[in-house]
Amino acid sequence: MPNSLARAASPYLRQHQDNPVDWMEWGDAAFERARLENKLLLVSSGYAACHWCHVMAHESFEDLDTAALMNRHYVCVKVDREERPDVDQVYLDAVQLLTGRGGWPLNCFVLPDGRPVYGGTYFPRPQWRALLENLAALHAAEPHATAEQAGKITARLLQNEVRADVAGASPAPVPWRDVLAAFAARFDRVRGGTGGAPKFPMPCEWSFLLRQGLHSKDPVLLRQVRLTLDRMASGGIYDCLAGGFARYSTDAEWKVPHFEKMLYDNAQLLALYAEAFAVFGDPGYREIARGIAAFAESELRAEPGGYCSALDADSEGEEGLFYVWERGELREVLGERFEAVADLLGIHAEDDEGESHWEHGRHVLQKPLSLEAWAARRRLAPEEAARLWESARADLTAARAARVRPQLDDKVLTGWNGLMIQGLAAASRYLGEDTLLERARRAADALLEKAVRPGGGLWRRGWRGTFGIDAFLEDYAALARGLIELYQAGFEERYLLAARALADHALEHFHDAASPLLYFTADDAPAVLIRKKELHDNVIPSSNALMAEVLLSLSDYFGEPAYRRRGEAMLAAIRPEFPFYAPAYAHWAQVLLREEIATVTIAVVGSGAPEALRETRAVFAPHLLFAGTTGTSALPLLQDKGVEGKTLAYRCEQGTCGLPSEDWRDLLASEARRWTQP
Repeated sequence: MPNSLARAASPYLRQHQDNPVDWMEWGDAAFERARLENKLLLVSSGYAACHWCHVMAHESFEDLDTAALMNRHYVCVKVDREERPDVDQVYLDAVQLLTGRGGWPLNCFVLPDGRPVYGGTYFPRPQWRALLENLAALHAAEPHATAEQAGKITARLLQNEVRADVAGASPAPVPWRDVLAAFAARFDRVRGGTGGAPKFPMPCEWSFLLRQGLHSKDPVLLRQVRLTLDRMASGGIYDCLAGGFARYSTDAEWKVPHFEKMLYDNAQLLALYAEAFAVFGDPGYREIARGIAAFAESELRAEPGGYCSALDADSEGEEGLFYVWERGELREVLGERFEAVADLLGIHAEDDEGESHWEHGRHVLQKPLSLEAWAARRRLAPEEAARLWESARADLTAARAARVRPQLDDKVLTGWNGLMIQGLAAASRYLGEDTLLERARRAADALLEKAVRPGGGLWRRGWRGTFGIDAFLEDYAALARGLIELYQAGFEERYLLAARALADHALEHFHDAASPLLYFTADDAPAVLIRKKELHDNVIPSSNALMAEVLLSLSDYFGEPAYRRRGEAMLAAIRPEFPFYAPAYAHWAQVLLREEIATVTIAVVGSGAPEALRETRAVFAPHLLFAGTTGTSALPLLQDKGVEGKTLAYRCEQGTCGLPSEDWRDLLASEARRWTQP
């Protein structure tokens, strides 16, 4: 019989509904049961696309004897870390404190009051069974010992949250030389990215470094950015058939991915490759951006709007099976094209494992050669090479479509969709493609209709049209940022007004009286053991860094000094520790750089505003904000600036505008020249 997870909205939780484990969802009922039965809780956290979560589920959670042990001694709670990052982060911190490492599946044993006792990540079944028995015996015989351990761990966790934020002091100049040295020390200057295996795309790092390289006119830094983008795009981490990036590469050369595909990665990489196209003019970057957008639309689109969270790494119980190919399968699909196309895909002679070799004689498809280099090597005309690859790609895609597909995690997360809205809106500007703008509008409209709570604020998670779970700071900040980008791509003021409402709600409900930085959870949300602040940028930028950016942008649009004071105070609070490990503050660095340059808003009023909007698409100038209207406006920045029969442009800083000009192109070109390549 299914357990209680059969009623869950989370696809990850429903993956465990047929386990013989008596799983419960996170909530008061589980903790009350643990108190009544005097048991520890096992809090097991993961996500639907997680390969090792599937492995542990198959080995242990589906095993009758192991499940009996779990049911006998523990109240077992399953958590979708993507739905409840507040819960996951507390126990991830505890496991990292105990073991020096973290990851998923995350398994943490906690007292009925929520304090952690012990934990780890993946356990093979023999070790897992031994741990279950030994910890249960210890808790039964010496409950004071487990309580003492929990007290020590919780005290350390609370101590780690203590900050002494700097307030009111004049900020010292950012030591950019030291900051860039910290980034550069990690560069892989041969294969791109940073460090060795595994390699994560980390788009917010490369987005900052692209901006810094242009601002400082540093060709070495820009070469590292390009090397990384090129190697990622040509490696197996990018799906050269359907588009989209996998979560990370298991090797140092981007060849063999961990096959799950996440919305948050692809949203940010869409913006990054579109920006790179605007900067470098390389059509290859445009094609990668288009490929990411096509993947999201065909594989992750949700109805009536928005995007689903992820595609699983596994299908038919095997990692990557949907994506990899045996040589014979490729030969059967490609026929006489096999030798030429195999050369393009890095698959070599029968007795050679080949650069893209995977397990069991299978291959990950990649494109280590550009079409131009391949055409020259095969002595093909460029047009002939392009036709050959497109025909092969279409046939391979059709053949792959007949396979059993990876499971779709079809929940819609507000914050991740905010990242996608930003990516689509930015890409629509830099690629000049209105279809991407329409997709961003569709997603934004769906969230503003469905994800807004009746009493104000946001829901975190939607599933099949129904939303729930109180949203976190990440959701408010990422969606507000996406709406600001959407406004700049279309001058529709309703999106900017909605972003302001989200920011106001966040300032009211995530506020800390002792710090300008905001809590991750709201004051009216269900409490967790530790109310944390998210400060470090990771695969997703820090929610505080995103909110600081949002507030500074809103201050320029609405002329509200309070927004700027709060945004600057957030930056000041992070400045003392930022230089010591700069890569953990990559998005903070991006916001700091923008503020150091000084944000400029170009406002265009009059019938020529739509034409000016189109012109902004050719400009990569990250210190610029754009505003415009053909008539009346609710924005203070645009009010009383129109003159009948004329189109006027204004250069504005911090809500104060200079004299009008009838040559908005000159204003735009003057600001854009600050970001030309060295």
